[in-house]
Amino acid sequence: MPLTQTAANHASAEPANPSQSAPTIRLAIIDDDALVRAGFKALLTASADLQIVAEGESGLDVSRIIRDQRPDVVLIDVRMPGMNGIDAVRAAKGFAHGTPAFLMMTAFDEDGTVLEAILAGADGFLLKDEGPDEIVRAIRHVARGEASFSPRSARQLRDWVSRSPSLAAQRQAEAQLTLLTERERDVAIAIATGASDRDIGAQLFVAESTVKSSLRAINVKWGTENRVQVAVIVARAGVEL
Repeated sequence: MPLTQTAANHASAEPANPSQSAPTIRLAIIDDDALVRAGFKALLTASADLQIVAEGESGLDVSRIIRDQRPDVVLIDVRMPGMNGIDAVRAAKGFAHGTPAFLMMTAFDEDGTVLEAILAGADGFLLKDEGPDEIVRAIRHVARGEASFSPRSARQLRDWVSRSPSLAAQRQAEAQLTLLTERERDVAIAIATGASDRDIGAQLFVAESTVKSSLRAINVKWGTENRVQVAVIVARAGVEL
């Protein structure tokens, strides 16, 4: 369903602000389609803890927006004229004015491109027709430093990876799995389903803090930066979920 249609239903789907003391999250929206930007604005302004501080229509706008507006989260499209979202994310990492979290906005037909974006350092990705609750949840997660993707997006990610098979990549991913303890492997596989830390803890009968520490250990062993990159490796290994 288009964002402009789902925005009107958002108020009844989720409280505008889950915590009156929650800090405001400053957002920038980068997409060359003005209707997409308008749809996100209509949806996100319904949440009191979200503030849109800037818009852009090309990756070329990102450095200026980061410098002038200091957003906490940037929602950015993959394909744009001038500079695409992947190059913009890659260029922004280590930017002198501080690097915001990046949520890549994608469509179903953007497969290898999305994988490249994740490896470039995107903190999460959203399918453009995700429901409003999922979009807001993803923004809040990456603002807290937690890479985010939904269970639906996780299924799509696995499909993208399976459509781009590489025997060498699969063998490498399988070898990486052998580096993990049994607990870490269970956590990595659960992460690949798009489950939250809380849900993973409930599934594995461990504390949420144990899930977080396991993810930190996985990142150290694999050289990954976030849970989305972990999910890519699990998918490449062909693990049954």
